[in-house]
Amino acid sequence: MIHSKDVKARLFFTYLKDKTELFLYVKPHDTTGSRCVYRRAPGDAAMSYRIHALLENTGVLKSEIEIWVLLYPPEIRTTTIYAPSGLSDKEISVHIHENVLLNQPYSLKYDWKNYLLQRRDNGHDEDMVTITFLGKNVLPRIRSLLGKDTAKINFIGDGLQFLNVNMKIFPQLRGQTYELILPYDEIYYKAIIRSGVHFESLGLPHGCSAEFGHYKLRSEQVYLKMGNQGSKLDLPVFQPLVPVDEWKETYLTPSAFPSWYIALRSMDQETQVNFAERFHQEEKLVRNHTSLSIGPAYGYSS
Repeated sequence: MIHSKDVKARLFFTYLKDKTELFLYVKPHDTTGSRCVYRRAPGDAAMSYRIHALLENTGVLKSEIEIWVLLYPPEIRTTTIYAPSGLSDKEISVHIHENVLLNQPYSLKYDWKNYLLQRRDNGHDEDMVTITFLGKNVLPRIRSLLGKDTAKINFIGDGLQFLNVNMKIFPQLRGQTYELILPYDEIYYKAIIRSGVHFESLGLPHGCSAEFGHYKLRSEQVYLKMGNQGSKLDLPVFQPLVPVDEWKETYLTPSAFPSWYIALRSMDQETQVNFAERFHQEEKLVRNHTSLSIGPAYGYSS
């Protein structure tokens, strides 16, 4: 949820190569319900004006918002490897380089120096190491698109991590590995969850076909895919998660579904893999370097 009293709304900014999306969630106030507004726009220098117009139309001030930047493959990549538990930080970096970085087909496009990782004990003297890394141009591009609004950024990260389902609703998934598939235009994004942990994010270009074997996926829906995994329950392979009536009640354009679903799911999850702190550190370095480079020059003239 939005916890700060000073924040009236959360602006979700989705950065994709060919477009950007703005999804504004205005939190409930007293007896008034939440409000959602969606805009799709080209990624150009007019982004700040579009944000200003969106906020003006909804009666929200810039001082009352926080910005969440949602990224999807290939702009961001999340993957998991297994490593011996006793490795030091330096040794785990070498292990990642040998087992992840060298196996990426487009390694030059990613920023291998700045990644976030989580290590979890997997038992038997083995760690499960989940690594999330960004495309090289992602942070500079966000900076150029949002301009002065970058100061309002609270989150930059993999949007697919928020697909994780609620174990209270699906107790049969506890300790299991399952997939969540999100149709997004002609791309089908897949998040793999293992024992409740976001394990991997993938983009599946599917040749504009909605057919997965004998099953046809609808747009404006997200699907849980699970194998039987020894379960005695007769469960469907693909299970839609969103009641159609709930989505229709939003009165949003069909293209808004992914942003709407991810935004609502993010409200329930307290821990996230988040590049925002690193981004603001880099932003401070950029500002300091700029101020030094344009500062007064002192010298002697003959």
